[in-house]
Amino acid sequence: MRWDGLSVDPKYLEALFAKYPERLTPQDLEEIFGLSRNTVYRWLQTGVIPAYQVEKTWLIARDQVKDWVWENRNTLRDGKTPRAGEDQAQA
Repeated sequence: MRWDGLSVDPKYLEALFAKYPERLTPQDLEEIFGLSRNTVYRWLQTGVIPAYQVEKTWLIARDQVKDWVWENRNTLRDGKTPRAGEDQAQA
């Protein structure tokens, strides 16, 4: 996978996520992915990014997001946004 011209391997993902706490905020996702606030919330609400909503609070596990990035590396490389619940085999 490539982000900004860099090849991405599991070690890079570890380094990328290392500075963040175990529980991420939507603002952390904005920073990590360089997305707008609206896009982050849309991805959370539609289930694109793995997270849990308890009333108005989003519970976002850093390791689940990191695993999601790795599992979807081919679709992300092609610039495609994976659909919620999309099987990797269908991508």
